[in-house]
Amino acid sequence: MQLWRIFGLQAATSAERRATFWVAVMYFACLASTFAVRPLRGQFGVDYGVYGLDWLYTLTVIGTIVLVVPFWWLANRMPSRRFVPVALHVFTVGFVALAAWLPAIGDYEWQNAPVFGQVFWGGFNAVNVAVPALVWIHAVEHFGKLQAKRLFGLIALGGTLGTIAGSWLSGELSGGGAPLWAVPVVAAALLQVAHVAFRLSQRSCLQLEGGDTTTSFDRGGLLGGLKIVLRDRRALQIAIYMMLVGFVATAFYAAQTELVGEQIAAGRQQHEWFADVGFYGNVLVLLLQLFWTGRMMSNWSAFAMLASLPIVSIVGLGLWSLFPTAVAIFGLQVVRRGTQYAFEKPAREVLFTPLEIGAKHKVKFFVDTCALRIGDLLGAVVQVQLREAGIGVAGIATITVAFALVWIAIAWSLGRAQPSSSPAIS
Repeated sequence: MQLWRIFGLQAATSAERRATFWVAVMYFACLASTFAVRPLRGQFGVDYGVYGLDWLYTLTVIGTIVLVVPFWWLANRMPSRRFVPVALHVFTVGFVALAAWLPAIGDYEWQNAPVFGQVFWGGFNAVNVAVPALVWIHAVEHFGKLQAKRLFGLIALGGTLGTIAGSWLSGELSGGGAPLWAVPVVAAALLQVAHVAFRLSQRSCLQLEGGDTTTSFDRGGLLGGLKIVLRDRRALQIAIYMMLVGFVATAFYAAQTELVGEQIAAGRQQHEWFADVGFYGNVLVLLLQLFWTGRMMSNWSAFAMLASLPIVSIVGLGLWSLFPTAVAIFGLQVVRRGTQYAFEKPAREVLFTPLEIGAKHKVKFFVDTCALRIGDLLGAVVQVQLREAGIGVAGIATITVAFALVWIAIAWSLGRAQPSSSPAIS
């Protein structure tokens, strides 16, 4: 019983406990799968070079349109009990196909198959959005609003543990000298673990009182979300906010791509570097979620939470300009990840709560995919152009700080109008 109190489950029914456990396991496996592959994607970015980031982020936008748009179209037209397992199997096949192709590049020799590397980059960035969404498509169909407030935090905790496990596995495989194809094979196996957890959760989910498995709603779409963004001032501000999230993040990604390429020679060591960033960054997220997030959400203003990431980013840009090393950018990326997922993202999710559920899903889909990816692409273009113009680190950092200040201004406007401070996890 003490364990139930620690996790806030003392008032939960047995069906709620079982459903929460298995959905959390599903989220754990899904995020462990994608985070196992992410360091390999990061190493390819280093190999491709910082001056090619604008093209790589163009491929990300293309991959998002090609995969994520039909993904949501099908999600809106199929019940989760059918759509989720089909999607998990399709993504599993994708990771197996990646494993089959990886021997062609030898030991991180992407020049042997350059087109394959570019397809991998764009495709994985789209899969990285779609796989975690499967968990919430399943969860929101069965958990009622009150159940979501009590139990979704535990499901999110399962996901955080998955990010830690996936990053650790990737680093261990690379550091242990395993062949490259072992990474996507592990990712594919983890997706099948997620499928088993999904199946095991179904009976308990159907026993929940409060969920609505009969009424369907539109979970989102680019055109529907765009229409709302264009006519609603608040939705437009959220979209601009998300574009700036991606824009500034790309500055740090460009810096790490440049510095890791210059200061860490071997592809396997670069892979381990990215895995370690993911591991330590997500351990920090876990600690902050357990001991600080709830307290901050209750005591800090919405503006303070929303502005936490741009403020940390401004400090980080200053430190990067003073200490342009792979070690410094490692620490900055760890701190930025902790700040984003423990403070800024929970506050950002609250921004959608005033919207009715149909509008919420349309706007959220648009800003989390299209707006964020456009911000990534614009940031990549600007970072490449600044370097091609011969502007040094201090100049690039100063220009990026100007965008971060605009980001804070948008956070101020959104936070001032925020009606609630309770987190909404999705």
